[in-house]
Amino acid sequence: MRVKIRPMTDLAKKMDEIEDLCINKNLPVYITKKGSERLVVLSHEKYESLVADLERLKEENELYQSLIQAAGESRRGEGREINDFMNELDNEIRELADDAKNTRKISS
Repeated sequence: MRVKIRPMTDLAKKMDEIEDLCINKNLPVYITKKGSERLVVLSHEKYESLVADLERLKEENELYQSLIQAAGESRRGEGREINDFMNELDNEIRELADDAKNTRKISS
């Protein structure tokens, strides 16, 4: 990815240029202070895109971790029958619904 590097003083003196690079050219601008990286300036659109990508990767990673865990359990013979699992899930949902109903009654 191409980037632009600018000194901290450019934030005040050349903000229009930085804005152009970020918004119109869709480039991040690295801001330095005394030669050290301090900030990265991005367009809002670019930032939101990066956050969405991170969320997607996080969800994919969680899915992969679940699949790896399930594969290990299966190899060790720790798997469960689907009907048993579904019954357990139904029971948990009913308990949560009952708890929510009881909470509403108490608060009324």
